[in-house]
Amino acid sequence: YIWILLASFKERVDLITAEPKWVFDPTMINFIDIFERGFDTYLLNSLIIGFSSTALTVLVGTMAAYGFSRFRIPAGNHLFFFILATRLGPPVAYALPMYLIFNWLGLVNTHFAVILAHSTFNLVLVVWMMRSFFDDVPRAVEEAAYLDGCGHFRVFWGIALPMAYPGLVAVSIFVLIFSWNELLFSLILTGGETRTLPVMIPSLVLHTGTLWGQVAAASILQSIPVLIFIFFIQKKLVQGLTFGAVKG
Repeated sequence: YIWILLASFKERVDLITAEPKWVFDPTMINFIDIFERGFDTYLLNSLIIGFSSTALTVLVGTMAAYGFSRFRIPAGNHLFFFILATRLGPPVAYALPMYLIFNWLGLVNTHFAVILAHSTFNLVLVVWMMRSFFDDVPRAVEEAAYLDGCGHFRVFWGIALPMAYPGLVAVSIFVLIFSWNELLFSLILTGGETRTLPVMIPSLVLHTGTLWGQVAAASILQSIPVLIFIFFIQKKLVQGLTFGAVKG
């Protein structure tokens, strides 16, 4: 990461030297150039798609996970495995049928198409992880709430979800990172106005050579929103990764 950070402030002549150059005159030309190439538009698209996909996936996946954890569902084990099966195949195997479906629905070159695609493949992560978190929430607390007259949704939103909140934060980070860095569906389902940052970086590979300085600058700026997001919730992330690890 430090090497990429230094490379983003180097001119091309300093980047292609045989020996790594640690002392150089820093320049902002790489950052200026990527903004001239529409970096702000790519960044806005990534923010819209990344956070919208995360919100949709976590919302649907958390409710599904709670259902699997607390209720007897007909053929529940088979359905649970079917959700896992959506990640057994490589994403490229689903690229063509997904493109045809979204094209028939008129959703190609829209943010919504990529949001649905990302949610489809990240949903299994939320369901599987959040089910284990809900399994560690004491049932006695929920039973006491039922005795007080609370319904299923009141128990879920008011008791189970707050107690599993550290796990929810951990899952949200993973989903956001996967969506933020995803390239395949962001490439085939978008156009010039809806493409994301991972699609921009390959466009910096030209027939005359790779613009390594611009690639480094775009990579650094692309990582900043996720780093800021993780920085503010890092304590919850640690709690989520260790949630339920100690019994008794």
